[in-house]
Amino acid sequence: MKTRIAVPAVLILAVILACPTFLAAQASRSASAGCAPNGNRFNLEPLANAVGQFNETVAVLPNRGGNGVDLVVGTALDDRSLPPIGFLGFPADAFYVQRDNSNCAADFEGEFPPVFSGPKGLRFDVFGAPVVVADPVHDAFFAADLRFSTGPDNNAVGVLKSTAATLLDATKCPNGTLQDPTPCWPTTQIVNKLSIFKNPLMLNPAIAVDQRTSGTGAGDVYVAMTQTDVNANSTISLVACTNSALVCGGTTTVTGSDKQAGFASLQVRADGGITISYVENTSLRGTIDIKFVNCAPAGAPNPPTCSAPVKVISEAQPMQVTLPGDEQVLDETYPRHVDRVESDGKTVTTFLVYDRCEVPVEFGEQGLVDDFCPKTDVDVLSSTDGGNTWSTLQKVSNSAGQQFLGALAFDASTSTVNIAYYSTEKDGLKLQTQVFLAQILPGQTTVSPPKQITSAFYDGGLSSDTPYIGIAAAGTGTAGQSHAYIHVTGSVVQGTYDGLPFPVNNNILTRFQY
Repeated sequence: MKTRIAVPAVLILAVILACPTFLAAQASRSASAGCAPNGNRFNLEPLANAVGQFNETVAVLPNRGGNGVDLVVGTALDDRSLPPIGFLGFPADAFYVQRDNSNCAADFEGEFPPVFSGPKGLRFDVFGAPVVVADPVHDAFFAADLRFSTGPDNNAVGVLKSTAATLLDATKCPNGTLQDPTPCWPTTQIVNKLSIFKNPLMLNPAIAVDQRTSGTGAGDVYVAMTQTDVNANSTISLVACTNSALVCGGTTTVTGSDKQAGFASLQVRADGGITISYVENTSLRGTIDIKFVNCAPAGAPNPPTCSAPVKVISEAQPMQVTLPGDEQVLDETYPRHVDRVESDGKTVTTFLVYDRCEVPVEFGEQGLVDDFCPKTDVDVLSSTDGGNTWSTLQKVSNSAGQQFLGALAFDASTSTVNIAYYSTEKDGLKLQTQVFLAQILPGQTTVSPPKQITSAFYDGGLSSDTPYIGIAAAGTGTAGQSHAYIHVTGSVVQGTYDGLPFPVNNNILTRFQY
């Protein structure tokens, strides 16, 4: 599995200037307030010689911000060297917070603070892949990212907690770029600490919270991560932590006998059951298996008990570090899922999406990133029996061009599944992207016609590694009062580079109301 630590690709100016639609779109862009139609830069970086942000996630507590606005926390890898660590040339594990506005704009931002562990207070610094999740029942946010320490040299995953009250406190978290982010994330923990010499890589952490208020495991926080050993085997481990103080237990391996596992997606069902989907690479080139695991809570810090993995599908046309069409972005089949409790209060429907090549992939030379898919789709399938059997695949969109980097979020207030993705369908040359959103409505398993969310053409997802986009959805349960926030890489403003005007490729936050 490839790590999510990446640096943005260099844009080829000659190609851009050859696209008249790009020039027309740039001429119409502005930094106007409001989320629609194209979102706002979700950072506070100056526009002169700006660097990029990528690999976004997002979480929301509805109506919890100042003046009744949504409290939104996003994360990304940020090519700035932010304090307090500020490793030159190393992307920051950054967070961005909308607390006092409804314009999809950041009021403050910062890098996640270092985490100290053990009786001697061993320092673990950031190492990439930040993710965030909201916990509306406990009025909190939880984040996870990769960590490393020196003397001794260890890999680990950092887990951090902040409350809505803390993030709304302008003394602890003043507006602007924070010089000391520690007061904003005061509760921290290290999990799955492993020697770099025995486990040289740790990848792709995922985090989820049990929203129940009673029962075994109620409120528990779960973290999954991929770890590799010196023999290049990779497995996925799961850790349970308490909600209030992040008291965490040991790991349990959820991938059974699989030795090339990765890309874990982690959810907690409304009944407290824990579900995990992941990829098992059965060959370096060609077919991969998508797997699904059910786990039962044991009450943190006790590790959950997990069933044997079940195969969802053997995918013969995956995206494996593959170019979708002529897009300068590397795509991989990264399954993501959500669980929906049906109106009978018993049946749970699981929806799973992933990117798929519509035709057999054309492979490049071994070791080179030349794999090419002439037509990429986002596909979805579902299960109503805990992942034992699955529906046939359905495309999220039948449009022309490339549809890729699909991600989904479940709005529990309306039982609506939201699927966000990039699409090139509106560009005459099928090169530039816009953000689209498809929904699966309550009680249904088929995808409703997609909605175009942004009108500007983004150069979304441009990076030298596999990026991803973030989506979160929540509401009050009343029609028209739900928001789906989509956190992507794109361009909505002009900047300058060495004094010359050029669009800034930044993390963008936009919103869809339904």
